[in-house]
This record gives sequence, structure tokens and C-alpha cells, in this order.
Amino acid sequence: MVLAPSKPNSEPKAVYLKDLASFSPKERPTFIHRVSKIERKVFPSSEAFDFNSELKKKNCNLTLALKDTDTGDGPQLVGYLVSVRMKRLALLHKICVVDQERGWGIGKCLIHSLRLQLEKGGCRSIQLWVDEDRKPARALYKSYGFQEIDRCIDYYGPGRTGLKMEFTIES
Repeated sequence: MVLAPSKPNSEPKAVYLKDLASFSPKERPTFIHRVSKIERKVFPSSEAFDFNSELKKKNCNLTLALKDTDTGDGPQLVGYLVSVRMKRLALLHKICVVDQERGWGIGKCLIHSLRLQLEKGGCRSIQLWVDEDRKPARALYKSYGFQEIDRCIDYYGPGRTGLKMEFTIES
């Protein structure tokens, strides 16, 4: 659990993590819509993720970072992580924390939650690709222990180098 103030000089609200699968089938579309909305704001359209189709795949998982509100509108979505499991390897496909909630450790908590799930299931490593110019994202991954293992020029488009990073899960 992470404590993050919702407004300057306000009491911090607890941020908690929940897998999309833990919500009822009736509730899931609301959260998928919220995630898609954040995705369109944060990432270029060329990197957009089709949540409706991708989340139907058996090995695809969406973890949500949520914060209770006083508005009665249900929990506020403050971040998410999409992962794909392939036997002993998992891909951290997407991670995002909304701007106003960054710097409180929510991204690190999302990654740690993924690691704990994978560790229990016998997974050996987590891999991801990150744009070389996304310095805050790279700093997050390095702080967690990810190592750069490859690079690909123009991976994200002309002039946008992709870095492949890996975290080895100790058994």
C-alpha cells in the first residue's frame, strides 16, 4: 500500500492494487474504459494498446492501482500495469502512473506486485522494451534492478531507439 496525497496539504489516500480479473464481469468495462482513456493521454497513438481485444487473451493480465475517493464515483484509477506471461518469461508490456500521482512509488509497487505473482508461478525473468528517451521510466526500471540487454534503433519509429531490459527473478 502506498500513501499519496490527492491534493496539496490534504490527508494522504491509500493506493491499493487489484487485478482486473478480481472485478465482476459487469464492472470490468468501466475500468477498461478508464485505462484506455489514460493510455490515449499518455502514450503516442502509434503505441496505443487495444485493451478490449488484448485482455481477452488468456495469458494477458491487467493490474490496477486505485485510490478511494470521497465523490461516491468508486475508486479512482491512478495507474496500471499490463503483463503477458509465457512459461518462465513475462513481458511487462505497459506501465503507467497518472502525472499527478508520480513520484510516490506506485510504479515500483506495480512492478513488485508483478514480481511476487510471477515468483510464485515459477517465472524466471521479466522483460520489457522502453524508449531510450523516457528517462523517468528507465530510472524506475533501473531502480528496481532491470538491466539493459539489447537496443534497437528506430524500434518506436524513426529516431526512437528502444532498449530491451530484463529483471532476473531469483529462485
